[in-house]
Amino acid sequence: PAKAGSLGYQLRTNLDKAKNYNESSLSLSTLLSHAGLSSSNGNSNAPLSPPIDLATTYERPADGNYGENGLIYSRSCNPTRKLLEDAIGQLEADHGQIAPTFAFSSGMAAVASLLLAQKAPVKVLVPEDIYHGVPTQLHVCLNDHGIVHESVDMTNTNDIRQTIEDHVEKDINADDGTLVVWMETPSNPLCQVTDIRSVCAVVDDVRCQNANADIITVVDSTWAPPVITQPLLLGADTVIHSGTKYLGGHSDVLLGTISCSPNNETGESIAERLKSVQTSIGAVASPLECWLTLRGLRSLHVRVERQCQTAMKLATYLDGHEDVVQVHYPGLVSHPQHATAKRQMAMYGGMLSFEVKNESMAMAVAGAVSIIRRATSLGGTETLIEHRASIEPPERRTSPPGLLRMSVGLEDANDLMYDLSVALDIASQVCGSIDT
Repeated sequence: PAKAGSLGYQLRTNLDKAKNYNESSLSLSTLLSHAGLSSSNGNSNAPLSPPIDLATTYERPADGNYGENGLIYSRSCNPTRKLLEDAIGQLEADHGQIAPTFAFSSGMAAVASLLLAQKAPVKVLVPEDIYHGVPTQLHVCLNDHGIVHESVDMTNTNDIRQTIEDHVEKDINADDGTLVVWMETPSNPLCQVTDIRSVCAVVDDVRCQNANADIITVVDSTWAPPVITQPLLLGADTVIHSGTKYLGGHSDVLLGTISCSPNNETGESIAERLKSVQTSIGAVASPLECWLTLRGLRSLHVRVERQCQTAMKLATYLDGHEDVVQVHYPGLVSHPQHATAKRQMAMYGGMLSFEVKNESMAMAVAGAVSIIRRATSLGGTETLIEHRASIEPPERRTSPPGLLRMSVGLEDANDLMYDLSVALDIASQVCGSIDT
């Protein structure tokens, strides 16, 4: 029996080699299911859960030579972090490729590191609708270091082109400065969808016409993990994720990632500088956070599929409710960028937001839910609801006062619809009593 097992393994190995069948032949869901696993090579007891390497330093060989890939200090390289970076790099790139990927201690640490990796002076074009933490970081912290920003409607390709061309004409001198075109799609909290391919095509066109223009494209795809959208395959130079959200998926991870395109010089150049920033600044993801994210990746495809299905049901229900003024969800045909979402998203996402008549009613709805939890963040197994305007800085508030944002979890859709139905009824009563 033992000889038969070994022979079977060898014949299968030879067959796969002859057919050039390897990991690059596998679907995204299969790659996710095996995230972080090493091959047993048929003759070892390989662990089916990757180890957590907590060591910060490693013994130096007697001859003093660490070797090209030798481990020295965990700030520069950690085996658990490397497993995660390679796993995500594989998800973001085309079959057979691995996009250079870097894991940071949080999504916001990833944002700062990416901007610090650019040649100064730096100007960032950000969407008008964006997670408020990004413009807050730019305004409060990075502005003092010469990194400025400007808001633009990222759903209007003509406006983007005009803004970029104006900047190139006025602000960029030869070999001096960087323009960062920052996309966030779907956006937080209005679920606006940016046409990644079209924006990247505009940037490429401007680059061709202005050889000295240093312009990079960034896509914050936190709301659309790789099973939904792969921005590098649509032409982006880099893609950023708050791994705290869908990648981790269990509300127990603080982590951010950046992946760079392996298919263009801009992506390769950014990867080199990012590695330097990651090592020098040291805002690296911890081994435990990396391990937890690897664990989360294994169920990402089934979690997101269920969350998207339920989100569509809830969006449809809310869209027909008399007390709901507007629903923001890319899967609805009425969504202004539905056609773009249909082209570039495999599913429409697990995030939605909806508006009621005023802030008091919104707070009443949030107060009256029972199954749904009142909390910030997103992407976990539990459904969350949040009144966004009340936690955003007043001077940089982007959310309408009556808006509630929902991160859809894994609960039964009927239970969630019932919870919202009761909460909306109670909120109507509460607001009616206040008005009288």
